[in-house]
Amino acid sequence: MKTLAFIALSVVATAAMATGPVPSSPEIIITGNSTQMASLTSVAVNNNSTGAKSEAYQNLASNTGNVTIGGTSVQTVTGFGGNVTNTASGSEAYASQNLSSNVGEVTISGHSTQFTAMMNASVNNLSSGSNSKAVQNIASNNACFTCQPTKTVGWPN
Repeated sequence: MKTLAFIALSVVATAAMATGPVPSSPEIIITGNSTQMASLTSVAVNNNSTGAKSEAYQNLASNTGNVTIGGTSVQTVTGFGGNVTNTASGSEAYASQNLSSNVGEVTISGHSTQFTAMMNASVNNLSSGSNSKAVQNIASNNACFTCQPTKTVGWPN
C-alpha cells in the first residue's frame, strides 16, 4: 500500500512539474463597481517580516497586481488613534505599504476615488538592512517598476 501511495504521489508531482510555472500574480477582474473600505479606531495594524530577502506587503483598501475594474472604484481608509506599521528587516528586505492605493497593472474603466484620512495616528513603513527598499503609497497610484523588489519571478508575489 505504501508503494502504491508513493507511485501515485510521484505521478502527481511529475504532472505538476510538467505543466510549467503557475503565474505568481493572479488576475482579478471585477465587472461592476468596487468599494474597498477600512475604518480604524484606536487600533494597531502591524505587518512584520524578518530575515534576508524578507518581504512585507501591507494593503488596506488597495488594489495590487493585475486588476481590472469595469466600473467605478472607491478606496477609503479612515482612522482615529492607533498606528499602521509595516516593517521588513534584513539584507535586501522589501517593505511595501499601500493605503487606498493602486499598485501595479490596475485598469479602471469608470471613475476612481481614493481617500485616506488618519487623525491622531501614525502610518509607518520601514525597511532596514543593506540594499533594502521601503515603498509607501497613500491614496495614490504606483506603477513604478524600479520600486519593486529585485526578483526573478513576478511581482508582487
